[in-house]
Amino acid sequence: MSKLDEDTIKKIQSYPEEVTNVDVWKELGVDRRTVSKYRKWIAEALEPKEEKLSKQDKKKLDLLEHYSEKEIKEMLAYIANSTKKEVDEVLNEPGYLKFWLVSDTHFWARGAAVDELWEFYDRAKDKWVECFVHCWDIVDGCNVYKGQQFEQSAVWFEQQLAEIRDRYPNVWLPTYFIGWNHEEKFLKENWVNICKAIEQVRQDLIHLWFYDARLKLNWIDINLHHWGGSLSYAKDYKMKKYLDSLPVENQPDIFALGHYHTALYDLHRWIHGFMPGAFLKENLLAKRFNLGNTIWGWIIEIEKDEKGWSKLNMEYMKF
Repeated sequence: MSKLDEDTIKKIQSYPEEVTNVDVWKELGVDRRTVSKYRKWIAEALEPKEEKLSKQDKKKLDLLEHYSEKEIKEMLAYIANSTKKEVDEVLNEPGYLKFWLVSDTHFWARGAAVDELWEFYDRAKDKWVECFVHCWDIVDGCNVYKGQQFEQSAVWFEQQLAEIRDRYPNVWLPTYFIGWNHEEKFLKENWVNICKAIEQVRQDLIHLWFYDARLKLNWIDINLHHWGGSLSYAKDYKMKKYLDSLPVENQPDIFALGHYHTALYDLHRWIHGFMPGAFLKENLLAKRFNLGNTIWGWIIEIEKDEKGWSKLNMEYMKF
């Protein structure tokens, strides 16, 4: 097959499909096999190419085949209604923040330390905090582990939502929170976003996102994160492991890691790391995962100048 110049290729391209290769060969004096090859290449080049899907995208399509049209619409509606909030605002004085940090209240679990939670909210309010930060597991969820229903004071979604509305402390200051597996279980099993419902019945409870969120208040960057699994032998191991993975340009001022129901403070890579404890008394879940269930809350006061230097004071209450 001979190689053609650009002008000859353009002439071949100008012929419509109904003109045979033999006619093109006779008119241009080009080998018939060469004409056939070039016309095929030109046709393929003009056809719109379909983008090849990656293995990951193919798996997603395979999964979608198992859902009905109604279920897919519900999933899309959930995504549309649960947009991640990027909170970045000044509540009072830029570069200074005093807030209360808490985690794992597990509302409507029989072991929920509600009285202790109210006491801490009241005391924190008296210390002139500007807001409250709740890391995760604000509710106990449903069917998270076997036998959970026997340790709950309320099982149905409506009952649990009403308990948050009526019994969660309200001191007229915002409480920012993220969700994890206990909140997500409602979504997986019942297609209901309990975090969005909580926002609707309590305007002071502000849902940021699931698993991980950044909260910037008064120029102070707080990273809320909820990990899974059991607690490592060294309590600070998983927290340090996560902080080591953060790039320098994306480091927060304060990092809070929940799920483990224990209290801890550590300074790592110049990041103030906290484990907030929990407001849950001992139950089967705590025994199963060997959790200490430290009923504990932090009051954190941090000041940061324009150069990024920070000064931190902290108080805690253990019940």
